[in-house]
Amino acid sequence: MDEHPQSHGRKAVLNLYAALGASLILSVLPYMHAAALSLAFFTGVLIAAYVLRGKTENNSLIENHATFVIRTLWIGAFFSLITTAAATAYMMSGIDYTPFESCAQALAHNGAAWLESAGMMEIYALVEPCVAGFIEGNKVLFINSVVIAGVPIVLYMAYRMAKGVARASKGYRLADPKGWF
Repeated sequence: MDEHPQSHGRKAVLNLYAALGASLILSVLPYMHAAALSLAFFTGVLIAAYVLRGKTENNSLIENHATFVIRTLWIGAFFSLITTAAATAYMMSGIDYTPFESCAQALAHNGAAWLESAGMMEIYALVEPCVAGFIEGNKVLFINSVVIAGVPIVLYMAYRMAKGVARASKGYRLADPKGWF
């Protein structure tokens, strides 16, 4: 691999990493709009990386880093499937449904026929008194599940991004842009 710094394309590569960084920051904010915007940014970064890579010659700085970004996003998505499954298994094995017993009895008292014909707001009116107790009783479990599902992915993406930015800012390619780490 040629270890001479390249200036051609460095700005485009750094812009790609900046958009990836913005996506990563938005993904950890506790707002639904931020999560949706993060998904849009991740998708945009992936598309931009494919377009940039397709427009450049092989072994160029842009091609090297675009491949690295593409792999980062796809491997991160794969890891997120694993961590989400682990978090779901953890949560489902320890969740406490006790706070819902009185509401379940109210639903059972009304019968299956009522349940089938009732609207969502009618059902929610019966369940709503139990929701706060359910959330409070399982709060630690929910927080741990979010940590299990999210923290490994955020750390992985941040590591890959830092590694790529460190090399790109100096105009260097990565030794193994297709590697997992």
